[in-house]
Amino acid sequence: MSADVLRFGVVGLGMGMNRSNVIANTEGAKLVAVADLVESRRKAAEEKFGCESHSDAIEMFERDDIDVGMIMLPSGLHGKFGIEAAKRGKHVITTKPMDVSLENCDALISACEENKVKLLVDFGERYGEQNRKIRAAMEMGALGKPILCELRMKWLRADSYYEGWHGTWELDGGGSIMNQGVHYVDMVLWFMGPVKRVIGAYYGVYGHENCETEDLASAIVEFENGALGNIVTTTTFTGDSISMVQIHGDKGVVGVSPSVWKFTDGEPEINLPPYPKNVIEDAIRVVREGAKPAVDGYEGKRSIALNMAIYEAARTGKAVELNS
Repeated sequence: MSADVLRFGVVGLGMGMNRSNVIANTEGAKLVAVADLVESRRKAAEEKFGCESHSDAIEMFERDDIDVGMIMLPSGLHGKFGIEAAKRGKHVITTKPMDVSLENCDALISACEENKVKLLVDFGERYGEQNRKIRAAMEMGALGKPILCELRMKWLRADSYYEGWHGTWELDGGGSIMNQGVHYVDMVLWFMGPVKRVIGAYYGVYGHENCETEDLASAIVEFENGALGNIVTTTTFTGDSISMVQIHGDKGVVGVSPSVWKFTDGEPEINLPPYPKNVIEDAIRVVREGAKPAVDGYEGKRSIALNMAIYEAARTGKAVELNS
């Protein structure tokens, strides 16, 4: 095998099956092994990908033929297993969110730095062309003075979705804003820059019998650039799913779902360089070329910090200041 091939081990075969498929179909990547407690999942992965499997993730991390450990477990286990992978010299990819507490995020960052391995957080929206154009337009100041950023994520999840670890504080870290909405919270921070404070927030359970955290969250935030932000996430929406981020300033408006790209002073010229299409391609670039990840540990924990501040503002009824 070529020394340029990056060898992966995936822990957790829920969404991990999807990511295993991405690895198997990415040039320069090889799925060597998977780990899961459920035998039927392991067997399915062995048959589909021709890889080996383990019931013990730590045992898999001990292998010498794996370069990257991809953590696809419940959110509250990302830091714990990422640290174990880093201790054994493996680069680490976690699915979103990075973990359910800032302490766990910091511990994972430290473990990766101490063991001189790379850490990537899988926020897939960072690789989309339209999203990268919006980021570039914001960096150029093409919208003029930023005024308002809206995030609306309105999805539906059945009660059966919450029968396991989903919607628990211990392993999910929250509900609609921490699990589903965190993708879009990350996008908002990427586009807009740091949040100065959460002005006000509320969350609750409105449409489910067995959700411990929240199925609806709403917050108003103030960004350091002076703009306001309006954030709404829910898993109670019975209409067609909505995943919208829209930003306007005094010289234009941009957004996704629906795509918006309008400017009063003429469309900016943006030439995007080639970029990875997903976190697997990104990992190859980062490990082989020493490039900066689309989302490293420090970037990955920013959405956790904002969500925690939103929860705190909702619980206390008071504005919460954030440290940039």
